Amino acid sequence: MRIVEYFESDASTRQMLLLELRRCEWSAGGFLLRLLEEETFHKTLGGEGKLFFLLDGNAVVSFLTLTTQDCIVEPSMTPWIGFVFTFPKYRGQRQIGVLLDHARKCAAQNGSPFVYLATDHVGLYEKYGFSFWGNRKDIHGEMSRVYYAPAADISMIAEDAQKRGFEVIFRSGVREAWEGIGAKVNPVGSLAMGLLMTHRDIDFHIYTDTLDVGESFKAISRICSNPNVTRLGYRNLAATEEACLEWHAWYDLDGEEWQIDMIQILKGSQFDGYFEHVAERIIAVLTPETRRVILELKALTPADEHIMGIEYYQAVIADGIRTYDQFSIWRKEHPTCGINLWCP
Repeated sequence: MRIVEYFESDASTRQMLLLELRRCEWSAGGFLLRLLEEETFHKTLGGEGKLFFLLDGNAVVSFLTLTTQDCIVEPSMTPWIGFVFTFPKYRGQRQIGVLLDHARKCAAQNGSPFVYLATDHVGLYEKYGFSFWGNRKDIHGEMSRVYYAPAADISMIAEDAQKRGFEVIFRSGVREAWEGIGAKVNPVGSLAMGLLMTHRDIDFHIYTDTLDVGESFKAISRICSNPNVTRLGYRNLAATEEACLEWHAWYDLDGEEWQIDMIQILKGSQFDGYFEHVAERIIAVLTPETRRVILELKALTPADEHIMGIEYYQAVIADGIRTYDQFSIWRKEHPTCGINLWCP
């Protein structure tokens, strides 16, 4: 058995593969054949798409695609495995697993934490290490089951995100700006706990003796003098029970937009040190398994869906959630109203 990639093969091998593909009676296989013959494969499925064949001599055992696009429109989810097919003669031997593993390795080489797959099958891809993500409407308006499987080592991707996060802190001068007005600066949130993933945000709690807006603006003015700071947001919550000033700055790190959340808190108020304590407790109870699950759930969350970090930690650590489907159900059963005060 050997694996060949269609677009990396010579002309004679391509012709042989097309002849084999014409034997496929599956309608989707016919559509794939048309994409290849009309040379519209990459236009339809993405410019970096690949088509893998598993061969037994010159006979095709199985084939599948690995592409940036598929029948589900969700930009944050990529790449997709599609057109998965095994010829009848070779069914029941789990030969498709060879191609599925190969596709995952190729995705990992490109830095993708997961591969995705849309199907109507139930109980098939679970045998090959895939987990159910949820239901999504496809481009035809029909519901399809979406599955995912790990590709790269999620911890390595998280470590890279951590390094870039600390680079933002260093380049932006956030800490120095606040310390310049006598504030105490505490990093909190996912970066401080080593749980930063694909959502590029950095959290600081800034402690001062008073909530002097003028002094606060001095620190922010210094931060915004950095040309890489592109946007700024502000809310005055000094008169609320939260007793804070809320600042949000967006920093451009070599084309990546990072959000820096700076919550200026009155010393001695209700939440002085509270969330630092929560972070310490989470770090204390984390295991390699729960850390991996948290990172996976974060990476699987669509870019346009805002979920507080504490939701992931509570679901995984306290309630044993292990898959994204379970997490979606858990969130419906545990709606968030205001500040989540869970602590392990």
